[in-house]
Amino acid sequence: MNATKIDLKEWESIVRDGIELSDDAARETARVLKEKRIIEIEELKKGLSITSNSYVGRIQIGNLQINVSPKIKGMPLYHLLRYAYGLRELKLFNMAEHNIDDFPFFDLLIYELYVEAEDLFRRGIQKSYIRRAEDLPSPRGRIDINRLCNQGGIIKETLPCKYVEREENNILNQILLAGLKLGLELVIDTGLKIKLQRLSTILEDSISDIELTRSNLYAARNTLNRLTVRYAAVLEIINILHESQGIQLETGAKKLSLRGYFFDMNVFFETLVGRLILDHVEEYSVKDQLNLYDMFIYTSGFNPNRRKSPTPRPDFALIKNGKVVKLLDAKYRDLWDKSLPSAMLYQLAIYAVSGIGNKTATILYPSINDIATAQKIDINDPITSFKMASVILQPLNLIRIADLLCRNMKELSLYISEAVT
Repeated sequence: MNATKIDLKEWESIVRDGIELSDDAARETARVLKEKRIIEIEELKKGLSITSNSYVGRIQIGNLQINVSPKIKGMPLYHLLRYAYGLRELKLFNMAEHNIDDFPFFDLLIYELYVEAEDLFRRGIQKSYIRRAEDLPSPRGRIDINRLCNQGGIIKETLPCKYVEREENNILNQILLAGLKLGLELVIDTGLKIKLQRLSTILEDSISDIELTRSNLYAARNTLNRLTVRYAAVLEIINILHESQGIQLETGAKKLSLRGYFFDMNVFFETLVGRLILDHVEEYSVKDQLNLYDMFIYTSGFNPNRRKSPTPRPDFALIKNGKVVKLLDAKYRDLWDKSLPSAMLYQLAIYAVSGIGNKTATILYPSINDIATAQKIDINDPITSFKMASVILQPLNLIRIADLLCRNMKELSLYISEAVT
């Protein structure tokens, strides 16, 4: 039976009559997705209510295929992704060969994986020296005297040898092959799939398969050095694709396997904002995830479970002359078109009244609306009406940032500096 296809954008709610979750497995998947605040799927009397959050991607739940896309797409999103994750500017291919403006989010990532992989092939994939210990009919390298003695001397027509061989079958290329195969599973564009298949077929002739896991990705990253740093971008993209496939359970021991994938755009936006601030706000130093210690402390004698006191952590703190002058949080929700959730306001209000900085806290949020401007909420004493602090809602126009990244870095620096300071 063909799946029912449902398309929606981030932070959108829809109700579809005449459809339902097909079985208990689908209901369990929907429950976990809601618990993780990825997407909310509620069964109604006559159909389903579906609400997306900051996650984009697609998933198959029973006989439903749900596609969630970001508001910004195509080349602007592609430029922002490349900048946020520090990917190299490779001009190897004619982008007109691919309809990048029509690519869904994950095809943009997979296209970049293809571009980076093709560059590795063009320059020659990495060869590594690998130690071998084998019994050989013709001696090679050094004879392993210890093994020879342990086996009672020469008792067969081979000698135990130790040698070093330079070959392509190393962990970097094994992860590259695994990443290309993962891309083949996820990609939608037919032309891009053909190109990925070609690269995979070439690698399969000399590279062993390896399971794509966090530990193997970590091991591959640990081998990076000045000679292999060109693999860094490939590993970054493969890690994003891999992490988007499953939902980590509370135990941390296993994942819920999804028939699809989701990516948290909030993580991308925070990464993008951090890079923009570091590159374009030169008069300040930046501290990520500043811990506001001792703001909340359990009262002595009233912490029977001996729990750790909660510690608020703004995404960014601007520091000048050794002093924190402003606290900032990146929130992936268009607060020009959407209302400000109470939880966000309360969180930023805590930062604003903390006494750290200039009694303001700023939410940096994405927008694609040219008329979006800063909004300001004063926090007043409810008894005296005395102003205690302020929360600022500051839009960052992603279309404009993507455009300036390509043509005018000086103007981009001015725009970012004005927005965050």
